[in-house]
Amino acid sequence: MDQDRIRARKKVQLIKNLPTLPGMIEKISRMVESKQHSAEDVSRLISQDQVLSAKVLKLANAAFYGFSRRVSSITQALVMLGFNVIKGLILTSSVFDLLQSRANDLWIHSLAAATAAGVLASRLDLAEAEEVNLAGLLHDLGKVVLAVNMSRDLEAVQELTAQGEFQLEAESKVLGFTHPEAGAWLAESWKLPPSLTEPIMFHHQPSRARQAARTTAVVHLADILVKARGLGFGQDVWVPPLEPGALKLLGLKIDDLDEIVPQVHLALSRAVDLEGV
Repeated sequence: MDQDRIRARKKVQLIKNLPTLPGMIEKISRMVESKQHSAEDVSRLISQDQVLSAKVLKLANAAFYGFSRRVSSITQALVMLGFNVIKGLILTSSVFDLLQSRANDLWIHSLAAATAAGVLASRLDLAEAEEVNLAGLLHDLGKVVLAVNMSRDLEAVQELTAQGEFQLEAESKVLGFTHPEAGAWLAESWKLPPSLTEPIMFHHQPSRARQAARTTAVVHLADILVKARGLGFGQDVWVPPLEPGALKLLGLKIDDLDEIVPQVHLALSRAVDLEGV
């Protein structure tokens, strides 16, 4: 095995083994996975942590969910969003805490992608719209890993992107893997469902998704629309290419974007105070 592959493998192992959840979040995660507890049981445990409770409620009330009334309790959030989404929001609140001072633009991009995914989910009348929103929020989870744990390597990646290299190509050259792969490894270690792991892994290649193809295609399109609006991440200034077949997978035509793009822009303009969520 050559040195580059050994180096890449070590980084992969580091990413897969490093993430550890705080005790409270791990308890909540196990309770949700067991499927033997009611919303009230889970709510009672979450409510023991006031800071976590406040963050979950803020995310549950974020503009990308678009509820007509305010979500005022953890139990209500569980009933309206479901266990998988609440688990994802808990993990999100923990992970993105790391970004508030380091990479706030990535946080904003993630929230904007969730908002755009929400517009698309509504347009397509998707049954699991809340999970689609959450998938949009988590799609760049791998970039969190790079920003927090591999900042020196990320600088080398950004140097290549500044020279005109596409993000995924630069990551492959420097790291030996890409941010979608890193995010998927982390999501799988957290036992997130395919409806969330596949959009993370394949948000640049939705045709490769098998169990959550439409959700992945929605996140793919949302990411492109948000990047085109200028809500990107650091020196990753390139708008990702639209994969052939993504629109067909969603039952859309290129002309439909003439109507969808203004709707997305309007939703983004209404999603005020993104940084404060």
